[in-house]
Amino acid sequence: MLFESGEKTFEAEKIRSIQVSLQLSLLARKKNKRIMFTSANKGEGKTFCISNIAKEFARQGKKVLLLDMDLHRPRLTKQLLYKGQNGLMTVMQNPELLEESQFEIENNFYFMPTGPLPPNPLEIISSTAFEELLDTLDSMYDILLIDTPPIRVLADGRVIASLCDGVVLVVREGITKVAEVEEIQGYINKSGAALIGAILNAHHYKKKDKSNYAYY
Repeated sequence: MLFESGEKTFEAEKIRSIQVSLQLSLLARKKNKRIMFTSANKGEGKTFCISNIAKEFARQGKKVLLLDMDLHRPRLTKQLLYKGQNGLMTVMQNPELLEESQFEIENNFYFMPTGPLPPNPLEIISSTAFEELLDTLDSMYDILLIDTPPIRVLADGRVIASLCDGVVLVVREGITKVAEVEEIQGYINKSGAALIGAILNAHHYKKKDKSNYAYY
């Protein structure tokens, strides 16, 4: 799921290009700590995009924390860690376990999984304790990249968006509908967060496009 450092494939270079564009966008903003990634539906490539972009930020010298805040189907946690480890929900119950609930993937690149899934996700992320935890993490990292459930499907992402400085939307070519994108924009606007970018995933490039890249 994660590209190797220095990988020279066409796809890896596209991820680097997206990371650079996002970094430039953040430089223009006063608040640029917490960035949430979301999508309209499941299976649109959000988890793949956010994990590789987090790795690229770390390669650029930023201390990055990737948080899995999908407290329903934590695909990121399943892909990066074994089940049953400490994580976000562990810290919510036992704040003293904060250090033991963050895992270093690579230099400067840390990951906080969900931990044991709670029966009441929306109640937890709407709590003052959750906001305080995000404030604490702000002081520890240069940037927080937050993976959430599809914002159309669950209200969790709408609440989390209200606590973030910006939102990146991942859409999948041929799958995500224009009406769905417009619906998401409405949710984000109501949250008070800024939609700072969108990623078109699964675009089919022609062989000519890839061969032109190979020249460099």
